[in-house]
Amino acid sequence: MRNTFDERLVPDDSAKQHIIYDEHLIRYELAKEFVKDKTVLDIACGSGYGTKILAEAGAREVEGIDISEEAIISARKNYENNNIKYSVGNAEAIELEDKTIDAVVSFETIEHLKNYDKFLSELKRVLKEEGLAIISTPNKDLSQEKNPYHIKEFNEREFIEAIKRYFPYCFLYKQFNGLATCIKAPATTGENDAKDKIILNSKGDPVYFIAVCSRQDISDKIPAGAIAEVNTKALDTLYNNPGLKIINKIYSIIIKVPRIKKILSNFS
Repeated sequence: MRNTFDERLVPDDSAKQHIIYDEHLIRYELAKEFVKDKTVLDIACGSGYGTKILAEAGAREVEGIDISEEAIISARKNYENNNIKYSVGNAEAIELEDKTIDAVVSFETIEHLKNYDKFLSELKRVLKEEGLAIISTPNKDLSQEKNPYHIKEFNEREFIEAIKRYFPYCFLYKQFNGLATCIKAPATTGENDAKDKIILNSKGDPVYFIAVCSRQDISDKIPAGAIAEVNTKALDTLYNNPGLKIINKIYSIIIKVPRIKKILSNFS
């Protein structure tokens, strides 16, 4: 599990201006689809914002566990709820009874662990026979193992192989990042209200993998469709970058020079 509070997301106003905010929250939006009326473990819960999301999504009970006492103190202070319990603990030695949990959520954890097999074995142990685990990790092919906090990263094949040693049924979601444009439908009334439609055009490689896995067939529990987050504050932060502003200012000046304008038009 993470050994520093520095790498955890604390969703304050500053964090909301960066894409990492949406990277983390959108995974919990997916997890919400699987936790209604269930006993849930959020292992490596960090500051606790996601644990509360799961609790408010209809989980019967959520236990948030993290190796950092500082993180748990913060979680108890900021993200308490009547169906949440927070405690300090180790992802490689979970202090819960066998087969007592309906669903485990563990985002950005496995790559931090010295013994990831022990971690997966522990998830299997605490889950009921029909229980499921939702596990995310960065795509090694993109991250190229540059994060100093990560002990072991996985490509798609390696991740699936590791998961299937413990959970024979594995459905792999792929998370992409990028700039987005959005057309929001006008508000209407009545039964035929317009619903948001997501059109995905992801030509790049996924930044993260998210495995939904179990010992039993869960194909009937996998929701169709995609989930997207549009963060206008993050885009504003990009556009208001001082360096980019200087470049845009220079460009707006030189584009007015006829010869340069003609040259640039040949590339448009």
